[in-house]
Amino acid sequence: MTKRCKSRRFTFIAAALGATLVASGLSLAFASDNGRYGIDYGDPTAFIVEEGNVDPGTYQGYLVFTRHCMACHGPDGLGSSFAPSLVKAAERRSFAEFAQTIAGGRDVLPGQVMPSFADDSTVLSNIPNIYRYMTARASGELGRGRPRVIEAMQEEAPENDQ
Repeated sequence: MTKRCKSRRFTFIAAALGATLVASGLSLAFASDNGRYGIDYGDPTAFIVEEGNVDPGTYQGYLVFTRHCMACHGPDGLGSSFAPSLVKAAERRSFAEFAQTIAGGRDVLPGQVMPSFADDSTVLSNIPNIYRYMTARASGELGRGRPRVIEAMQEEAPENDQ
């Protein structure tokens, strides 16, 4: 693949990611927590952990991570012998850097490649939620294992395990 072709592909991926993130941010911004928690769903770093239970966005991030990321990045995002810890990545990287890596992929080392998820609409639309889940894990507020949704926020929770 030529540099020009790679540049066009990156531009397309970046544009698609931007459109997807704006759409998901807008839909999340309209989600309601009835003012009780005051969470800003447009902010990908906003999460709520209450006695080990989480807000619906963070829970959705857990579900998508488990289905699409855990095989390489290990249980709870702590990394594996061939993929880094996403918990540490959430500490070190901005949301934009985190999102760019998921959407565009990354050459880590010769022979080790993080694949692009640009063609996976479920992953792309949930990048903010995955980041929320990893940020909650990195903060130490959310422990290992499957979280539950805060009872008062149950109506907003996803109904299926995407």
